[in-house]
Amino acid sequence: MSTPEFVVESLGDRALLVRFRAEPSTELTALLAGLAAAAAGLKGVLDTCPGTTTVLIETPDRAEVEAAVPGLMAAVKPAEGALHEIRLTYDGDDFRWVCQHLGMDAEDLIALHSAIPYDVRLLGSPGFVYLSDVPPEIAVPRMDEPRRSVAGGSVGIAGRQSGIYGRPRPGGWRIIGRTAEVPALIPGDRVRFSPQ
Repeated sequence: MSTPEFVVESLGDRALLVRFRAEPSTELTALLAGLAAAAAGLKGVLDTCPGTTTVLIETPDRAEVEAAVPGLMAAVKPAEGALHEIRLTYDGDDFRWVCQHLGMDAEDLIALHSAIPYDVRLLGSPGFVYLSDVPPEIAVPRMDEPRRSVAGGSVGIAGRQSGIYGRPRPGGWRIIGRTAEVPALIPGDRVRFSPQ
């Protein structure tokens, strides 16, 4: 992947945002994770956080760090994240609803959702893991009214995205399954679901 165009924007007096003009993709996720790791090593950088098309850099030395970004981009290596296999029991609160909404057999939904590895695109708060897109055949809308609490380990779909609730929290994703353990995941890692 050639390096996509990017701009560096100021965010307040203690942060920069490197924004890429590209659609989210596996290659871009790896590049963002690599840039975040490289920028974390710059003098004066307090923290970095990759998003789906951006990298947030927290620093009081904005001018120096901004001047270093182009050189950093020329040398950055895309991150090679780990592949995590997650055992998933497809019996979530919305599993039957999703099957009915899609007019699909349970076996077909499970096969499609578990057929591909997902990129860890970004980490939300508290403990939510945003993954890359599901196959278009199983995209479903978010709930009209979010639940007050979704159990940790729940896996859901909202629109084209899949996601993992790392711990209990409110949410409006369609819950299709649950896992007993959510591994420590970072952007650039990949996840493959193994039906149980």
